[in-house]
Amino acid sequence: MSEYANRSARNRSPARDGDEADLRDLLDDDREPVRRDAALALVDCADAAGLDPDTVTALADRLSVDDSADVRQFAVEALGAAAGEAPDAAESAIRTGLDDADEWVRAEAVVALSRAAPEAGALAHALDDDSGWVRRNAVIALGKTGRVAPEQLTDRIKNDPHPAVREYAAQYLGERADDVEEAVRLLAAVLARDPEAFVRAKAAESLGDLATDRAEQALEAHGITDRSDDVKRTAKRALAAARGVDPDQLDVEIDDGPPGGGPQAPADTPRGVPGDGAGPKGGTGPTGGPGPNDRRPPGGPGRPTEE
Repeated sequence: MSEYANRSARNRSPARDGDEADLRDLLDDDREPVRRDAALALVDCADAAGLDPDTVTALADRLSVDDSADVRQFAVEALGAAAGEAPDAAESAIRTGLDDADEWVRAEAVVALSRAAPEAGALAHALDDDSGWVRRNAVIALGKTGRVAPEQLTDRIKNDPHPAVREYAAQYLGERADDVEEAVRLLAAVLARDPEAFVRAKAAESLGDLATDRAEQALEAHGITDRSDDVKRTAKRALAAARGVDPDQLDVEIDDGPPGGGPQAPADTPRGVPGDGAGPKGGTGPTGGPGPNDRRPPGGPGRPTEE
């Protein structure tokens, strides 16, 4: 599992101890912060014990009509958590979230749909979304269930401008590759040339899992000599895994370099703006996935739970 924190809103609502019926009524409050906190608290309620069908309906209404993207985001997250209680009603509402104008809402809708209907074809369509965060969540959702084709992962690795998409595509290509030789060739190229250290580190992990002679050569040539200390250490562990030995048994010394050499180095993690494929403006980017920006409360869209 990636080290990146899940930026889900769970357990962060200031109103999480409220009664479900009271929270449902607050969804109609005139004040946006009150509606937002109520929707956030209902995420926790749904996680704990599911939701009453009337609450599912109220959340679906908020998702359809609320002017606040924050309210819509938390409403769709709660619907995803409640999908086991009222699957048809929740799934129908969640699907409307995939067409929301706000990328955070769409990204959360992908997570919610992966819980409500993991076989839904709409998840594959989300790979073509304009937002990198939406595409990232789609890669994870499809990768978990084995419903992503190696060709789709290859395309994401080669062409997607969003580093988190390439990161997860590299992970799942290592798990789903039909043509191991071709997968190793591509992952070796990623390890040698991708500008983002955390993408290179994921490519190194996958090469260790594939464990061919060519994979080992790539880890030695490009991984343990990487400019990032984190990539070096990841490559060393991957090389040991490929050879079936303990990392300490390898005759490879990893020196700690100067601060800033890891996957979170500023030079390796440029910030983007909505619509450019690099992520929401002000988001935490690769260090935390789609994090809070200036207009959002703590939270931001989560991602499908990884195994």
